[in-house]
Amino acid sequence: MMPITLTIDLEDPTERYAPDGRYIALTQRLLDLCDTIGCRATFFTVGLVADAAPELLGAIAARGHEIAYHSHAHVALTEETPKRFRLESAADKDRLEQLCGKPVIGFRAPRFSLTSQSAWALDILAELGFRYSSSIMPTGASLYGYEGMPRTAFRWPNGLVEFPLPVANFGKWPIPYLGGIYLYSMPLFLARRWLAQAGPDEVLWTYTHPYDFDREQVFKAMPNTPLWVSFVLWMSRRVAERKIRSILAEGAGAPLGERLTAINF
Repeated sequence: MMPITLTIDLEDPTERYAPDGRYIALTQRLLDLCDTIGCRATFFTVGLVADAAPELLGAIAARGHEIAYHSHAHVALTEETPKRFRLESAADKDRLEQLCGKPVIGFRAPRFSLTSQSAWALDILAELGFRYSSSIMPTGASLYGYEGMPRTAFRWPNGLVEFPLPVANFGKWPIPYLGGIYLYSMPLFLARRWLAQAGPDEVLWTYTHPYDFDREQVFKAMPNTPLWVSFVLWMSRRVAERKIRSILAEGAGAPLGERLTAINF
């Protein structure tokens, strides 16, 4: 079985980003889970987290995980302006590098919102020193899908490497299957079947969020999210840890930044 990298979108769905928010304890729980299963993850971090809880970022880096960037305030790229995105990303990248003591080379667009309408962000990322993105969903079966894009890692014209969200064919539809609401909502045997069918050139990764592991929180609608999606995600918290453990038991991979050198273009 090919290795699967665990990626974690470090954000606070309440958008409070308080220095004592629930996301801090939940992130610690995820760090302990990583220790238990013996994997090092990539944490795609919202800039507001670095402002509110800088010690959390230091703790993540100290435990051998990669710190990458997930925008300043989790605003979809399609709702950003190039000027604001450049200013915020430059400041946040510098801040994250100070906290983790290493270059920050990875970026993930909120909601996988790198599309043909927001591709202007690619040159800004390259200018700022990012080396890879993990921001596209190569399917038309989503609001932010980027239909027709490769399923394997590839280089954008400016040299930035893209790690697309893993998808598999469900009939004629390519659908995500290896993380988030997609993994939590489908039978595990189906995800395993598609994993076994993955091509040798694919870079496989799964993704989760600290709040996916919060079984104690009562239901609340998430900001900028349809009510039914909020409810499905809340119900998924009962199975998230079991499914992530099961997927990674197939073979945990290194953080995405460390997998750059193994790609054959």
